[in-house]
Amino acid sequence: MNTPKKVQNQLKRKTKDLQELESKRLEIDIQISAARGAISALEEVMKHFPREDMDGDPSRSLRAGGSVALIYDMLKKHGKPMHITKILETQGKSTDKKSQQATGSQLNSYVREGRIFTRDAPNTFGLKEWDNTANSSPTSPEAKEGVQAEWPLADED
Repeated sequence: MNTPKKVQNQLKRKTKDLQELESKRLEIDIQISAARGAISALEEVMKHFPREDMDGDPSRSLRAGGSVALIYDMLKKHGKPMHITKILETQGKSTDKKSQQATGSQLNSYVREGRIFTRDAPNTFGLKEWDNTANSSPTSPEAKEGVQAEWPLADED
């Protein structure tokens, strides 16, 4: 019986198989490392683009349900720039100086970055996307029809 010889041959084959697998693993590890490096570099580049450039919809870069997103939706429906007091009134919020400053500061940060909002007059905000339309005039369905959009001043429950 050549049992020890058979076992020794199996051991040699398995050792050779293991070496080949480890060599392949090393190659794969190098490829994985290179792919991770490329992903990291691309993610870093993406940080330099405004979020709305990703899919063309500025509202996607705003937190859903956040006050700025609500103002964006309100301006879009209203169809023309609004003064900060009118914005606060339509949201049913206080129009005192502190509220005006807080909301104005939020919107001004977007204006300074050149994103989403524009300041058409002191404390009057519009949407940047309106600048891209013909004659720089906003075109909501109401504005096209010459109908003034109406907003409830507060929820009446």
